[in-house]
Amino acid sequence: MRTVTVNRSVFIGTPFTCLDGCPSEASEAVRMLDLFSIPDGFPIVTNDDGTLIGCERLNEYLFNAHDQRAYDTKSLREFHMYNLARLLRYVRRSRAQDHADQEGVPVEDWLAVNGEPQVDLTDATRNELKAYAAARANTLALTSLRTELSCMANFFRYAVESNWVDSDPIPRWNGRNTLIPRGIPTSRVSKFLNGPQTSHFLRVGLRGDVSTPDTRPSFPERDYCYGLLLATTGLRREEAGLLLDGELPYPHDMPADGVHAFERSGKGGVARFVYITAETASAIDLYRQTERASKVIKAQPRLRRLKREGRLLVTDGLTTSRGKPAVSVEGRKIALVNFSDEDRARAVSVRDDGTIEPLGLFLARGGLPPTIKYWDDLFADARQRVHQSGDADRPPAHVTVGPHTMRHTFAVRMLAGLMRQGREASDDSYQFLANPVLTVKELLGHASIETTHRYLYAAETWREEVPAALRLVAAETVGHTPDRPGITPYDDSGTDD
Repeated sequence: MRTVTVNRSVFIGTPFTCLDGCPSEASEAVRMLDLFSIPDGFPIVTNDDGTLIGCERLNEYLFNAHDQRAYDTKSLREFHMYNLARLLRYVRRSRAQDHADQEGVPVEDWLAVNGEPQVDLTDATRNELKAYAAARANTLALTSLRTELSCMANFFRYAVESNWVDSDPIPRWNGRNTLIPRGIPTSRVSKFLNGPQTSHFLRVGLRGDVSTPDTRPSFPERDYCYGLLLATTGLRREEAGLLLDGELPYPHDMPADGVHAFERSGKGGVARFVYITAETASAIDLYRQTERASKVIKAQPRLRRLKREGRLLVTDGLTTSRGKPAVSVEGRKIALVNFSDEDRARAVSVRDDGTIEPLGLFLARGGLPPTIKYWDDLFADARQRVHQSGDADRPPAHVTVGPHTMRHTFAVRMLAGLMRQGREASDDSYQFLANPVLTVKELLGHASIETTHRYLYAAETWREEVPAALRLVAAETVGHTPDRPGITPYDDSGTDD
């Protein structure tokens, strides 16, 4: 069994296998996709030979969720399909193991002769679901486990409503899904960095300031700016990696208060405002004028080839729609907050001189944004450089710094700063901006206030002072204090972690 995503271009000149295993014309496949308004990037689960036998109900569930606008395409592909396909693989492997045990042969030998049992997800038994939940409980944190099992329960609830199954195989007691463990996660956020540690990781780890020439990153300014954005905005790794160049202001366009706001859609399609400070904008502008400009020129041959193959989204560039930033595609304006990550990753415009200009801010050698795996690998390399530096400001041993660590860092430092300002203003740390927890919730784009509350303990017990929170978080991260009225230096030497 495998998972694929719809891409109309692969059907051109390629055999297509329909539901019953019979070959069909590629044009017919494309016609069906268009008929049901299935977009490119839509997830499909197939057998290894390309047939859909035994995958019908799972795919129908994904299609109906898309058709009824229950979830966006990205959520279906990266969350729902991912979790449900994992469950289907488990059920099929469990059935294969049972057959192999009955015949007294290794399961791999049985699979080589018989192939994977093509049972559908609706064939899963209660015992198989219980065994799967127990197996996943050994590898997942409680929050992740509850989320995955809730996704599974939603599928079977829909299966009952659609008469795909006679009864719900999910074990319940008084309506409660008993596969999901009781209790509320009580973990406290401890994996975050203080100011000097953050600055050191960005400079030494990502930019490689003290590395030997053979270990320095190939594009130090790009990598540094990516980490800087994570640490000063709270963006998730993909949200930052697929920012458009035009979404971030030039230094001379910054407002008088030194903070620029724009909307960005994130997890679950939830839009929120992201705030860019003058310090961050200046660092990004250096990358924009050096490494990025050079990459665009060197990538022209590949970009022209991708354009000929129809693999780029050629736009008319950025514009405005009803006073808000938008991108124009074939005369149609799409608000940037609604511009999908799939389109962001392949969007370009063509200059008057014929140069193909990628819309993405962060570019790989080929002229388009790097993959998520690239950013993960980048942080792994950065951790090695920081470890070798032996500096006193390197992150503590218990913190494995990844992209999400920077999001934790932003959350704790912002929450601590806002609470400190609340104490200064009214002797009540919870009075600043109505409630600092609600403010940080909006900054991070959390769906639930409970998620933000996890940072509260760290913020309350942290000794670092963070006056003028947004500006100073960014200022110290880039290594200096802004010389704007009302913003003063502070000592960031102590933490309680």
